[in-house]
Amino acid sequence: MLEVTPIHAAASDASWLAIRQPAVIKLLERELAGFAGFKDGDAFAAGLELASRVLGGPTPLSELRLDHRALNKGLLAVRQGLCDRAMVRSIRDQIEELPVVLTPLEQDAVATVIAGIIWAVLDASVRDLDDELLD
Repeated sequence: MLEVTPIHAAASDASWLAIRQPAVIKLLERELAGFAGFKDGDAFAAGLELASRVLGGPTPLSELRLDHRALNKGLLAVRQGLCDRAMVRSIRDQIEELPVVLTPLEQDAVATVIAGIIWAVLDASVRDLDDELLD
């Protein structure tokens, strides 16, 4: 599983995420803030917190840039059931620990988006590794 950043660093990581990963912010807005049923912003806040844990701050992932194609490919893979169930359980456990109350539909949406982001990270990392091995 990917290493996550500590919770106390989440606010600065969210700012960092907005600067370094604008496509991720757009994805969160589209998937978690754009639905009529998600009016209170809790799903978006949960997604932002978890995305910041995965991608935020000075980690080995900090140089990785995800674009819309990579993120959409990750979401599609997750929606097609290609995602590891243990990872989804881990994401759901982290959602339960957040100080927000989400409906089951919101929990599903957040878990799907975060799993899609992780899928995109892993896919891009493998692709970068393949490029390095070929050089």
